[in-house]
Amino acid sequence: MQVGPSRLQTVIRVKDIQLKNAQKELAQIKVKKEEEQGALDKLEDQKTSAMSDAARKMTARARDMQTSRAFLQSLSRQINQQEQTVQNISDQEETKRGELVEKTKSKQMLENIEEKRRDEESKESDRKAQRVIDVLAQRISSAQ
Repeated sequence: MQVGPSRLQTVIRVKDIQLKNAQKELAQIKVKKEEEQGALDKLEDQKTSAMSDAARKMTARARDMQTSRAFLQSLSRQINQQEQTVQNISDQEETKRGELVEKTKSKQMLENIEEKRRDEESKESDRKAQRVIDVLAQRISSAQ
């Protein structure tokens, strides 16, 4: 008896496609996170540079100090927004990792079930073949 493809194999293929898609999405999220983290690092470097410039110019005029302070406040707001963006992406990344783990478990479970099914079919085929051999052996021995 030939062991043919089962419906489970189709489901496994679908799960595999879903798993690969989730992996791609996770990779895209990681790239986006790295980009946003780079932008955050750049803003923080800008702020550090502006603060050190302001410290060097302690004798500056009041208007220059106000401009410098407004710029630093603006940078602080941008940094806060960027930190929130990075945090949101990190949350998405964790969610996608969880999905990936679940999809991997689901696919593995189906593969195990499919393997057990194939083993059972093989055992049943072996039992049938053994019965045929036994019947033939019995006929041969009774014919002698």
